[in-house]
Amino acid sequence: MARTKHRRLLKVKDLPNVFNLKNSDVQPTVMNYFNTSNLFSVEIGCGHGDYSIELAKKFPGRNFIGIDVKGARIFIGALKAIDQNLRNVTFLIAKAEKLNEIFHPKSVQEIFIPFPDPHVKQARQNRRLISPFFLKIYKELLIKSGVIHFKTDNKGLFVYALKTICDFGCKIIYSSEHLYENGELKFSSNVITIFEKFYIKEGKKIMFICFKF
Repeated sequence: MARTKHRRLLKVKDLPNVFNLKNSDVQPTVMNYFNTSNLFSVEIGCGHGDYSIELAKKFPGRNFIGIDVKGARIFIGALKAIDQNLRNVTFLIAKAEKLNEIFHPKSVQEIFIPFPDPHVKQARQNRRLISPFFLKIYKELLIKSGVIHFKTDNKGLFVYALKTICDFGCKIIYSSEHLYENGELKFSSNVITIFEKFYIKEGKKIMFICFKF
């Protein structure tokens, strides 16, 4: 496993649809990759890139960027995108707290946060991708009509997210403690990842919040 991860980390640097925030010219390089002036849609903590890839296929006229700090994970999604000839999706190795070093203010159309680390310990709450610290960053980047889609199977994180979002003054467009209870999908931008299918099969409740500033 360690050898496989190491090989992926070496190979991911050579993929044409993967960029690294550590590179000094990453910001203009990412912007130029799409060769369009469209707004961006961002998946934070993209892992293997399931969300970004499926959204890119659903909306070929939009630009999608999957962001994750783990290059070995991104390698898998980037290869899938290349194999499927998806030119409207790319991947970026970076920490979420650096988003405002990548995107200009009001240049992001939509943000997706599927199944982030719940950081259950009290001392780590500020690292939650739905904490006030991150909400401030998202607010700066999103256009006025921009929305955020947050999904989790962790009840504690869902409760925390609801309170934090409301305290921050956001408007909840839709929320559910059991997203697939009635077998209906409210949003065309919803994607069911491979891991999510396992959660559903195991009977776990998928909780969801769609909100805006």
